[in-house]
Amino acid sequence: MSGELPTDTHKPENPSEKPLELKTDTITVDLKRMATDLNYGKQLSRGKGFRIYNEAFTKILGDDPSITQVQSRGYQFAHEAGVYIKSTNRVYFTANFQTCDPIALYSVDASTLEVSDDDFSGVVQANGACNYKDKILYCCQGSKTSPSALVLVDPSTSTSEALLTNFQGRAFNSINDVIIHHANDDIWFTDPTYGYEQAFRPTPDLPSQIYRYKPSTGEVWCVADGFAQCNGLCFSPDYATLYVTDTGACQAHSGPSDGHNFSMNPRLPATIYEYDIVEHGTKLANRRVFAYL
Repeated sequence: MSGELPTDTHKPENPSEKPLELKTDTITVDLKRMATDLNYGKQLSRGKGFRIYNEAFTKILGDDPSITQVQSRGYQFAHEAGVYIKSTNRVYFTANFQTCDPIALYSVDASTLEVSDDDFSGVVQANGACNYKDKILYCCQGSKTSPSALVLVDPSTSTSEALLTNFQGRAFNSINDVIIHHANDDIWFTDPTYGYEQAFRPTPDLPSQIYRYKPSTGEVWCVADGFAQCNGLCFSPDYATLYVTDTGACQAHSGPSDGHNFSMNPRLPATIYEYDIVEHGTKLANRRVFAYL
């Protein structure tokens, strides 16, 4: 990995064997029972499989759903991103800082399922990513000495380019996730403070906010605030609605130079919000709760 980052002390053991089909169960949830049985609701979250809360989900699953484990390692190496690039026929993803410091990059061949390590210049503590013009647009959280940035990588040539590194002279906190509004080519992304709380970023200059960036002009707008920790985001297929997660309930606890410990605070948000996208895809309105998880 490039950039001034701490020594890797959390990567362990060898990767596991070959792809493995996991034993799964498919359960149609009894909503009336769950409404009055606390233990039933808790048990549903255990095990590996599918939980059907709405019959419409069965149309997605099909008659015989299964889960195949492509590879398993002794640390959280498959954490985020998951970006398919047609020109390389690979899916690119990032590890988790909690067990992989610095955060490593990987990709899997979509045909053979072979997993490879990747290393792209300027990609520092990457988290989320998306496909942008058949390249990988990484959310680089940055470090104490490298800024948080949106970095565009061409995996065919292993070249990289920083598209955005600040908001009007103020450093981003630790850019987390990113999506593209394909109707106008704008880039939308979240910027929580997890990098600071995990002790690899300096004191924040900004609150946790959502931004919209127009690469053609260089303009950047803050489009939403009021989050504990804004995290993942996505558009509806018609670009009429934006969905955003607030994972404030998941709190990092940084000791001396160590932010690998997390805990859950149930009094903080674990919520997906939805907004109307208005004014020709440029602004947000009518925030409301889509789901509490």
